[in-house]
Amino acid sequence: RQPSAHPTQVDYPMSFEQWTTMIHSAVHQMQTGILKKVVLARVCELRFEERVDVDRALDFLNEAYADSYRFLFEPVPYLAFFGATPELLVAVQGQELRTMALAGSIKRGATTTDDEALTARLLADPKERYEHQLVVDGIRERLTLLTTALAIPAQPGTLQLRNIQHLFTPVQGRLKAANGVLPLLETLHPTPALGGMPQAGALDFIRHAEPVPRGWYAAPIGWIDSQLDGTFAVAIRSAVSQNERVWLYAGAGIVAESQPLREWEETALKFKPMLDALGAQPKLIAEVAAHVRT
Repeated sequence: RQPSAHPTQVDYPMSFEQWTTMIHSAVHQMQTGILKKVVLARVCELRFEERVDVDRALDFLNEAYADSYRFLFEPVPYLAFFGATPELLVAVQGQELRTMALAGSIKRGATTTDDEALTARLLADPKERYEHQLVVDGIRERLTLLTTALAIPAQPGTLQLRNIQHLFTPVQGRLKAANGVLPLLETLHPTPALGGMPQAGALDFIRHAEPVPRGWYAAPIGWIDSQLDGTFAVAIRSAVSQNERVWLYAGAGIVAESQPLREWEETALKFKPMLDALGAQPKLIAEVAAHVRT
């Protein structure tokens, strides 16, 4: 199915200069304090002539990103939160637990050879591996006391999506008690893949540094049954629509070796699923992005 009607305006409220300043501030804190990682986000705003066709956008996501968790939350008509996220926060059934570490990113290649080379580069990149390992270590630390068994591979693999690939470590465990999924949400959210490490310092930095509130972006979203078991994903690759306007969010994990332009380009990759679903034209996106970087 075709994506939604084309937006008439694409705008990135944060300039590249502001983004650079924010990242330099985070890196300075990492070099001089206890902060190890912080996930920083920016916003893209779309405007349409008519109300956004959320159903049509979701149909596109269902076809193009069938390997992701597609979701829609619409508490009142024409105010919707929707997207296609690759990231499982936690799934609980009785005493069985599943989660994942998903951090470290690179684009997909145009050919099989290019794709394999990019995968190898991602797996060998010290900065990306360090960023990913912080997430693995954070999840292990939070789950160890709650589980009798915890299986975490020693080395990450990759999770390949339509336009991007990530370092990926699946995590499985057996809980000491079958208390449902809600305690695990409280324990894990936000993981170092969404907030940072240490958690309190990273969240404090985000509150003071980011100029636009995150709102529902990156919230746990999922389902729960009558036994209190359930599955929740992390609501990234997402958008909030209100009548004729839509706000998209994309984040990048910042560590001491992070470079502003590289992280900017990573967030551009992460905007793409929702931009495509909402019919944003590549030419307009490129023109706006070039202007913002100047």
